[in-house]
Amino acid sequence: MLFGKGNVLVGEMNVLFGKGNVLVGEMNVLVGERDPARATELQTDRSKERPNVSRRRRNRRGALRSAMQRDYSQERYLAAKRTVDDRALNADVLDALRPTLRSATTVVEVGAGIGTMLQRLVEWDRLPAGDDVTYVLVDVDVDALDAAAERLPTWAAERGYEAAVEPFDEADDADEGAVRDRIRIETGDGTLRVRAVAADATTFLAGADPDLVIGCAFLDLLRPPAADEFFDRLPADCVGYFPITFDGGTVIEPPTDPDFDAHVVDRYHEDMRRRRDEPGDPHAGRRLLTRATRDHDLVAAGGSDWVVAPGLDGAVADAYPADEAYFLRHIVETIRGALADDPAVGDERLAEWVADRRTAVDEGSLVYVAHQLDVLLRVG
Repeated sequence: MLFGKGNVLVGEMNVLFGKGNVLVGEMNVLVGERDPARATELQTDRSKERPNVSRRRRNRRGALRSAMQRDYSQERYLAAKRTVDDRALNADVLDALRPTLRSATTVVEVGAGIGTMLQRLVEWDRLPAGDDVTYVLVDVDVDALDAAAERLPTWAAERGYEAAVEPFDEADDADEGAVRDRIRIETGDGTLRVRAVAADATTFLAGADPDLVIGCAFLDLLRPPAADEFFDRLPADCVGYFPITFDGGTVIEPPTDPDFDAHVVDRYHEDMRRRRDEPGDPHAGRRLLTRATRDHDLVAAGGSDWVVAPGLDGAVADAYPADEAYFLRHIVETIRGALADDPAVGDERLAEWVADRRTAVDEGSLVYVAHQLDVLLRVG
């Protein structure tokens, strides 16, 4: 996730597009070498504040985030990043998932959002691989799950499938009070029984026994101790597929002020660690790869960088594919909201930077790259 996702330009473009193996050791290449003294100077200069402004900064940050909630839709963002994820997903890792998909009867997707991964697996002929597959969408975001329940039947009908939504009645089964909806999709290859469950992923897995757990752009939302607890809940021999896991590199081009651009990226990554309510891990990808080799059985791994630029996928030279301009605006707003009260950045400089980035999106000149890893493992 910029929501855990971001990056900086890499030397070899085959790495950016997620082809082949990824070198995890020398990640300083991604963010570039910068002069530590200059970075300290930047932080010192930009952190000189008038006294008694902390409360005003907190209020301003809250106002900025409220404005983002009014003007930006999380559901639209999740839909817009579908095409970005499609390009990024590592084909070799996805191919290595095929045997599990062929035999799985219960799939749990954590951080499932509006159901785009389920749509992708069906559209790409990966599901359903059996006569009857249960696919559980787990998310703490009730609005996203409700959006999934609205979108999936329409999407299925457009593809010629039979679909039916069966709203959950708590009186039928008090033990499943967190279930939002049940959706049955008949594809011709088999039946998908989709359940949407509003729950914390780790809590839900404590009582589940899936064959496969999917977490797309998920693990970078967890600090290492929370990730440890999450993996402790996975049953032995379960397969875990964790694509689009952010790993510490964010590129936003063209440059405005190179030193300040790099400073914004550094502070944004730091904000991922220090968020009070929802701290994450900007280096979750490499930790995941290490965990897979140390504690479990690594099946496959590879790069899955987000690459958003004008002219991709048949778009004209100064335009973005599909709804990816919206995706970029949402990323810029996310950075703005994260750094709105950061004294090491400064409100005026940040406002200028945001305005420049918005203009670049409108003009079709902004390039965005986020370094990520796809990892497939079997729980040991």
